[in-house]
This record gives sequence, C-alpha cells and structure tokens, in this order.
Amino acid sequence: MERIPIRRLALVAVLGALTLIPAAVASAGSIADNRQELTVGRGFDHVAVLPALLPNSKENTSSIAQNNGTAPATIVMDIFTPQGVQIPSATVVYANVPPGGTRVFAQAINTGLTPGFRGVGVISSDQPINALLVRDITSATFAKSYSIHNAYPTGGTKVTLPYVANALSATYNTRFAIANTGTSEACVTIQYVFPGGAKAPVTDAGSGSAACATGGYRIPVGGQISFAPTAVDGAIPMPASTANSIMAATLTTTSSTITVGVDAYLSSGLRKLASYDGFVVEGGTSDLGTSIAMPLAIKLDGFYTQYLLSNPNNTAATATINYAGNTGNYSVTLNIPANGTASHSVYEAAGGIPEGFVGAATITSDQPLAAVLFRSKMTSAGSFVDTDLYTAVNGVPTSRATTTAKFPLIFRRAYKTGGLSGYNTWVSVSVANGGTANVTITAINDTSNTAPGCNAPATYQTTRTITGSFIFYQNADADNGFGQNPNCFWGGMTITSDQPIIAIANATNDLNRGDNDGLYNAFSN
Repeated sequence: MERIPIRRLALVAVLGALTLIPAAVASAGSIADNRQELTVGRGFDHVAVLPALLPNSKENTSSIAQNNGTAPATIVMDIFTPQGVQIPSATVVYANVPPGGTRVFAQAINTGLTPGFRGVGVISSDQPINALLVRDITSATFAKSYSIHNAYPTGGTKVTLPYVANALSATYNTRFAIANTGTSEACVTIQYVFPGGAKAPVTDAGSGSAACATGGYRIPVGGQISFAPTAVDGAIPMPASTANSIMAATLTTTSSTITVGVDAYLSSGLRKLASYDGFVVEGGTSDLGTSIAMPLAIKLDGFYTQYLLSNPNNTAATATINYAGNTGNYSVTLNIPANGTASHSVYEAAGGIPEGFVGAATITSDQPLAAVLFRSKMTSAGSFVDTDLYTAVNGVPTSRATTTAKFPLIFRRAYKTGGLSGYNTWVSVSVANGGTANVTITAINDTSNTAPGCNAPATYQTTRTITGSFIFYQNADADNGFGQNPNCFWGGMTITSDQPIIAIANATNDLNRGDNDGLYNAFSN
C-alpha cells in the first residue's frame, strides 16, 4: 500500500494567521507597552514551547493551558514575532485557574493582533502547566481542517521526524516549524533520509545570511523558521533533491535547544491535516525507546492506522510491531537501516490484521526508535478511497508510562444543536504492561468557555477497571469518563491509575465539513 501522508516549562507556540476550538473564548485582559526583546517566562518558574505551521489558507490558532499544580494559577500568554520581538498589546492573562482547570487563548479574537499575523506564543505560569496548540484552517469553500500539537518542556539538541514528504506525487506534503527554546542563537542542520536507503541522504545547513558562521540555519532566541515544499507563507523550501519523496529527517543544533512541530497535508482535494511533534534524540529528555506504546490500532469500517518509524542511530535496527485487540494478537517485523525509516499499515499483507480489529500495539526494537501513529478513514472498508479524516500522534516509550494522564481539552456535546452532537472527544488508555489497571477519572469544567449552557462550575469523577486498553467516548451515555451524563462539558480531565498507563485523546465535531478531528498525547506529569 502506498504510504499515505500522515501527518515542548516556557511554552512557545508558533502562531498562524490568526480552531477544533470555537473562537468565542479569550480576552481575559491585555498588558500594553512598547515592543521589547524576548524575555521568556515573566519570572514564572513554568513555561512551555510549541511550534506550529500552516498550509496556505485561512488559519486560526488557539492555545489551551491546564493548571498542573496544586494551587490556583495565574496563566499568561505573551506573543512575539518570528524574530523574537514581543507584542505587548497581545498579552492575555487569566488568574485563579483551579488545579486541573483549563483556559483557552484564542488568537482569532485577540484584538492586539492584526489579521494575517504569524509568530510565536509563550505561555507562562506560577504553577506547573500542560499546554496544547489547536489549529483550524478554512478553505475557500468553507471546509475545515483541524490538528493539535502538544507543548513539552524545552526540546533538545537533536530531534528526529519519522515522516516528511516533499510534494510526493504532487499531492502529499509536510511542513515543519523549528522554534528556538534555549537562551542563545540556534544553528540547525537537517539531514533527510529515504526508505530502505533508496537514495543517498541529503544534508541542508543553510547558506548566506540565513546561516550561522559555523554552518546551520540561524534561529534567534525565541524565534522560529519553517520548511515546506515551497516558499508559501514564508517557509524555506526543502532541497530540490528531496522533491517527490517521502523520508525521515533528523535536525541537529549547536549552542541551544529546539522543538519541532510537523504538519502533513494535501496540496489539493481532500482537507486532510494531521500534526505530530518532533522526537528528542539528544540534549534533552529522549523520546526514543526500544519498547514503544502505540495506544491505538484499528481496521474497522474504513478507519485504519499506519505507523511510521525513524531510526536516528548509526546502527541498523530490527523492530517488531505487536498488535493486540478484540480479534487477537498479530506481529510484524521491520528492518530499519541506520539513520533510516520504515512503516506499516494495517492494510498491508504483513501481519494479516483482519477487518474489525480494534486495539493497540507495542513496538520493540534492538535500537532506540521514534514512532508516529497516523489514523485515517476510507469511504468504506478496503475501498482505498480516503475521506478527509486525518490525525497523528506520537508513540510513547513504555519506560515513560506513569500512573497519571492529563488532558487539557475534553468535550461533551459542546454547541450541540438539533440532530448534531457538536464538539466531543474520546480518550484511549493503554496499560503499559498489557495487564489490568484500576483507574480514577476526574473532569473539571472550564467556567470561562462560552458554549451555551456549558460554563457552570462542575467536577465529575468515576472509576473503571481496564485490561489491555479501553476507549472512553465522552458522547456516550455509559463508560464516558464522567460517571454521569452532563448535558455539556468543555474542560480538562485527569486519569490516575494503580498501574502505569499511556493515553491519547481525539477531539472532533459534526458541525463542519472537512477534516474535523485532532489527536493528541496525554501529559504524564
């Protein structure tokens, strides 16, 4: 099967032309002043950095912050140009956010930003925070494309991207944005590698004024650059020798740390948009593993998953994907060249995964790898004609599993109208060792949201025993993660467990045409 494009405390979010988030939340107050150079964090101890990027169309972004502390929090979002210059009139402040509570910073209604603005956002707080960046692109025909990026601490000095495409078949594309999360100028070199070593690696270290004296693309403190098939929206074109190719990429930097966000999208036709976050290899907490949990695997009613793996090591790797679900267990072995890439779809013959399968998978390897999960949908099982739906999420080393999973964005029937269900989420939880876990789920409503009838203070709690993996559908009237059936919910969720778990969440709505889904990793802190 042809690979279908699939698509980091200071928080830096690279913002678009200012949503799965309705744009009716945000201006909790602005701080006006003259423009000034970037000073990350406002003296707060907790800050987070997240780059985002955009295909060429109308785009809005919303940043979501969750209080991960034990006391009420003040959460501030400051916005900077790509060159690291602050725009004080765009600052937004929320005070007294309860522990576990969330607030949304919607750039679309930020009066301190001009239409068409692109830049970097920094979320800071006096309490630990978790943060997401949600992006919403609207086509000329008003079809939607959504995606969600996680924001993690500070990135690293070496980051790998398991899936990159440069105008493959003149249709499949990726764009990746690199944000400098350190305190000095970053000089970034990119190496592109191809499946099975089909082509020699391509190295791009920049040139002229764009490059540092010692080589590598120059990124100022608090700044960002992006790469894409073309120079659209100010991106730097990927090397011509990578055109019409699918590949992996590894980015290295000197003197500073970086974080990277990747979007996969189509240049025409379907409104597919999926996003994932670069995997830290060195210079920070490694995101690689020799045992990686993939919290979702599916081949059901046209829904299907595909895994893409990157081996950023100088030694070849042998990896086994072990699928486990409702119809049984299946395994697939992959050989991944040194500094190479490989993939597997549930529709490939290898593994023999049957129609109707729903479960999860674990990837084991003799070398530490990065793996990203893509989820799509065909018009019907085996039609090989895709719909707009397209999501991506990072695989997580099982060694990073914890007894807590936190979600800053959870919906139940927000903006429900008539026969439409509105905004909803589902949460997939996997027990890291494949065994049984007892979980307690707590959900706290966001009282600042403006969905009709949805902003009353409310806390819900329930328990459940999980064996292997389980999906909580918030729109359901049983096993929905609330313990009851609230008419409407828009807020955050925390799952605690007596065994280490790994979890993901998907947000969707049935109010718009296009790709209405965004998938993200739970925070395990």
